[in-house]
Amino acid sequence: MRKHVFICLLFLAGGFCSYAEDTYTAVHDTIRSKYLDEIVISASTKETNSLKTLPGSISIITPGMIEGQKIITLKDLSTTIPNFFIPDYGSRLSTPVYIRGIGERSTGQSIGMYVDNMPYLNKADFDFDFMDISRIEVLRGPQGTLYGRNAMSGIVNVTTPSPLYSQYRKISLTAGNYGLFRAKASVSELLSKNTAISVSGYYDGDNGFFINQMDGKRADKLRSGGAKIRFDWQINPNWVAQFEGNYDHSYQGAFPYGVYKNHKISEPDYDASGKYNRKIAGGNFNLKFENDVLIFNSNTGFLYLDDDMKMDTDNSPQDVFKLNQLQKEKSWTEELTLKSNSKSNYQWSFGAFGFHTGLETNVVTTMGANGIRSIMQLMLDQLHEANPGMPTMTVTNDNIPIPGTFQTPTYGGAIFHQSTYNNLFVDGLSLTAGIRLDYEKTKLDYDTQIAMDMNMSMNIPGFPARSVHADTTLLGNESMHFTELLPKVAVKYEFTPRTYVYATVSNGYKTGGYNIQNFADIAQAAIRQKYDPNFKSPSVSDRVPYKPEYSWNYEIGYKGEVIKDRLYAEAAAFYINVKDIQITDFVESGQGRIVKNAGKAKSAGLEASITAFLSKEFQLNLNYGLTQAEFRDYRVDSLNNYAGNKVPFAPQNTLSISAIYSKNFKNKWIDRLHAQALFNGAGKIYWTESNDVCQNFYGLLHLRAGVNKGIVGINLWANNVLNTKYTAFYFESMNQKLAQAGKPFQFGVDAIISF
Repeated sequence: MRKHVFICLLFLAGGFCSYAEDTYTAVHDTIRSKYLDEIVISASTKETNSLKTLPGSISIITPGMIEGQKIITLKDLSTTIPNFFIPDYGSRLSTPVYIRGIGERSTGQSIGMYVDNMPYLNKADFDFDFMDISRIEVLRGPQGTLYGRNAMSGIVNVTTPSPLYSQYRKISLTAGNYGLFRAKASVSELLSKNTAISVSGYYDGDNGFFINQMDGKRADKLRSGGAKIRFDWQINPNWVAQFEGNYDHSYQGAFPYGVYKNHKISEPDYDASGKYNRKIAGGNFNLKFENDVLIFNSNTGFLYLDDDMKMDTDNSPQDVFKLNQLQKEKSWTEELTLKSNSKSNYQWSFGAFGFHTGLETNVVTTMGANGIRSIMQLMLDQLHEANPGMPTMTVTNDNIPIPGTFQTPTYGGAIFHQSTYNNLFVDGLSLTAGIRLDYEKTKLDYDTQIAMDMNMSMNIPGFPARSVHADTTLLGNESMHFTELLPKVAVKYEFTPRTYVYATVSNGYKTGGYNIQNFADIAQAAIRQKYDPNFKSPSVSDRVPYKPEYSWNYEIGYKGEVIKDRLYAEAAAFYINVKDIQITDFVESGQGRIVKNAGKAKSAGLEASITAFLSKEFQLNLNYGLTQAEFRDYRVDSLNNYAGNKVPFAPQNTLSISAIYSKNFKNKWIDRLHAQALFNGAGKIYWTESNDVCQNFYGLLHLRAGVNKGIVGINLWANNVLNTKYTAFYFESMNQKLAQAGKPFQFGVDAIISF
């Protein structure tokens, strides 16, 4: 552990980030990255600063990095970016992203996810296979002024190339152990001088890594596939239209959790296998106007989600509880932006955003035979013991389903503005300021019930037992609305076009909402209230809502070229104040997860990275993040206060080291040789608010090597070469300690044809 700390402190002294931009066509013949120089691109359609001079912490992932580091999904970015961490939650249902100690592992999200300027409003949509990516931008720190709700810890912008300017054909095949097989194909072609189309598709599958001891089958087998089409039309020199459609289908074994004991994780062992079946379909229409004065953008997006989740909520061989949750969601978004495009010192941006989502969730929680005996029957027996004169009641059901239907429509809108004034008072000094007015309203319509049959006996001679049917229904609605002002101010001073310092102050906001996975507990309490005069069931209004979370982020940073064309550095220090922090907890019975507010928290830390070109062929990248996120005030009950404890799931350290070698040849039997070694590390990670269980710092070594000849490339790769054992996820439920083990050593080969 001391060795890890020493290495981390050493990297802190270096400073920097892999600030890079490859052209998309370069993805076929390079895994190296170049510093942004003459290439000047905006971070979004509404940003008033270029990417290379943005006053904030940003990591740019290029096509070469995506291919070289085998970044397939968003989860593969975990720990490769300072203070960016995604624990493996066991399925594609949820992608809990933690940036600088701020995140959410259950309902809601704390980052914004955009693909070609279209927002993804549900975390269940985040985990998909990347196809034809020209750039991924990860902006750390609150981005509420330009992106609004749920951009509290940062933004991920995914950009695909325009077929008008990038034509290619590519086929790639991957095979590896654990039954891994992956295939991708893409083509981008000009249809005419002013129109172009790109089409891509993929298949991804493996046989899983963990075996369910109950049936001897793989618990986490994956099959997924999808397709994407994009059509761009240059209507005239000023107007461009873009049409985009995509479809993704994933089917997987899910939640391969095992018992955690003495720092070891057993194989999964449950009677009801976890499954997750998800379909996503979407489309967006972008219309852009540009001249020498201004740029106008209109983005209309639609996304449809249909999924089916099955889970053994007691995670044991006993038939206690199982859950089946189905979601159907339709979301519409519209954003209009207008920004300056002149060369003057003053740059401005105005915009308006609106959205509507309609989410229907159907949940059936089933209490099995063991659950009836250990929970429902036990409750009835205890009632009889406390009141000997009341009848003896025996539940006769083999199982008790508790169905529920929940409608949670949400709509909202925002207007925003940002201005940047360059060369303010003196050359090189700039000021960026912005503000956003954000409004949202969310509703909950619920309809859930519980019913069971009992034999009732008075224990009096001559009074035979008789059957009794007991049931209750919860039917009603709730609503909440939120209005927030989200300001931001940033000051920057440029020593040279490549070197500058900055300071920012920004406001973050994560919306509130409703819990629905605790309705089974609420229904059981309502049944108990019918038969126990001394018990009062809490109201739905008291148990299901949770409030928004707010933060203020203070940051100073440096970005620059330390040695011309050789060494680039970036460093930042931040402090975040959080109010009404949202955390995930399990309901009393363990039948689901809920979000609740837990007082105040703070997060302070450092980020430092360096990119060094040691020679024409050899490149070294170092990225390190330090975060100390802890509760300032979190009173659990009258006796326990977690103030001073670390916020769970957020690693205190993230570390990424990559060494890249790439050499081109002329008139040889190969055209190019490349190799890469990548080390990713994270920890210490506390898994509970009480900080009694943790994962110490761990590191994973990945190796890549390959050759290219003509249109063909062959790559060999291995992940977790040292087969490091670590805990990817931990939780406690129904008096059990459960965890998911990290993925073991994997190896494989890629074959790529580009023509």
